[in-house]
Amino acid sequence: MNTVPRPDLSPSPRWEFPPSDCFTLSNGLDVTLFHLPGQYVASVGLLIDAPLSGEPREIEGVATVVASALIEGTRSHPGPSFAEAIEDQGAVLGGAVDFSATQVLLDVPTRHLDAALPLLAQAVAEPTLTDDAIARHAAQLTAGLEQQLATGPGRAAHALRAALIDPTARESRSRTGSPTSIAGLQGHDARAYHTATYGPRGARLIVSGDLADGIAARIQNAFEGWTNPAQTLIAPQTPRPATPRAIIIDRPEAVQADVRMGWFTLDRADPRWAALQLATHALGGAYLSQLNRVLREEKGFTYGIHLVNAPMRRGGLSYTQAAFRTEVVGEALALTRSILQGGEFSTHEIDRARDYLTGTTPLRYATAAGVTSGVLSQAAAGLPADFVPRQLDDYTRVTPEAASKVAEELLLPQAATLVVVGDAQALLTPLHEAGFDAEVRASDAN
Repeated sequence: MNTVPRPDLSPSPRWEFPPSDCFTLSNGLDVTLFHLPGQYVASVGLLIDAPLSGEPREIEGVATVVASALIEGTRSHPGPSFAEAIEDQGAVLGGAVDFSATQVLLDVPTRHLDAALPLLAQAVAEPTLTDDAIARHAAQLTAGLEQQLATGPGRAAHALRAALIDPTARESRSRTGSPTSIAGLQGHDARAYHTATYGPRGARLIVSGDLADGIAARIQNAFEGWTNPAQTLIAPQTPRPATPRAIIIDRPEAVQADVRMGWFTLDRADPRWAALQLATHALGGAYLSQLNRVLREEKGFTYGIHLVNAPMRRGGLSYTQAAFRTEVVGEALALTRSILQGGEFSTHEIDRARDYLTGTTPLRYATAAGVTSGVLSQAAAGLPADFVPRQLDDYTRVTPEAASKVAEELLLPQAATLVVVGDAQALLTPLHEAGFDAEVRASDAN
């Protein structure tokens, strides 16, 4: 039988983060352009330097309401005419808020980018934020938050954040506020917040796509007139960890318990970040990770358990998340603690984690939207422009010993905070036997 000779395979070329062009407008707005040939949907992101610590406590959630209401009209395009102008360009515009900053995102075909840029500038510089629009978006936010808190996973996620972070920090509370704080929000509050926070100082504009010549001049024309003398810059907080504890949020007769076990850990600027990433992936970030292999595959206690890193601008959270049948929660927690105390990672485990993280990074930045959102996330965390390639290099240097050390330092089972949403009467004794003396709270408690 004749066979075709096997071709020689060359090593895969090293992936490189796309190059950028940077400049600053006279009003202080920093601009970064990523020219991505073949990406015919441009992604534009504007980062507003307004951490949520600047929200008045009594109306927390105002930043989210303002960001969501930007599409509701501007002085140049009042009412529905603004949304119609956006749609006429085949564009999508929306705002999003995290603890470090506000992001306003615009996706538009590159052939319509010139017409869409002034509309984005209008949205942030001159939104009308009418009383009716603010009331409508506040009601929608309240309904969504109440729905989230009515679920076991949603309640557990909110309670874990509150339990892990010192309550004086804004990061200990939901970024969308509470139903009580949102209920007190008025249109004048939203307009005052916009005036105090939306401005070009400290802001950054990212434009990614197959960009035509002259894009810098068109950005200048659209944004250089944006000024706000009333803008106040707020320094980000440095949250502190709270004292570890165990909490049961009572749901009488629930047959399933939603479980979160977490730690206050570190952010992406910490030199141990790469080692923590590989350690948590090996423990609970993949289908065949240690936690999932034992608790799902061998024991059948859960559909899946995950160990997640959630970095903030300063500090971060690492936590497991899973749902278990009520009768196995105690044994599941005992096994989780045993696995976390299990000792060193093998070379195979760390190599597999490294291959996954280095292999998926290029996929996350394969589109214009991926580049823009990734760079905005880095900017909000105060990370340098070369963070992504530097992180990939850091992954290659992590040894099993380094990953084991950071897990031992940061993911101590005896220092974990535990939140369980389930039937307290059925859970108190099993949790005690697993090493957790839990306080019980009613399901409607904050």
